[in-house]
Amino acid sequence: MDQQEEVYSKPFEYTLSLVGGKWKMHILFWLWHRKVMRYSEIKRVLKNITHKMLSNQLKELQADGLIIRKEYPQVPPKVE
Repeated sequence: MDQQEEVYSKPFEYTLSLVGGKWKMHILFWLWHRKVMRYSEIKRVLKNITHKMLSNQLKELQADGLIIRKEYPQVPPKVE
């Protein structure tokens, strides 16, 4: 069995690999609840998360295709 077949044969483990950890479900909850949030808004509702952890978690969620990051070409930069 190759690695991809193994991933799909264990859907629960695969799902946990995507959303596991202390913060990812919290982030996904707030994004689901409010639909669109800026970085500072997420940081505000997740009071105890560090900037580094929030940034890393958002990058991982984006890389896994669970969230979409939108950048707007304006000054100052706007990202949702």
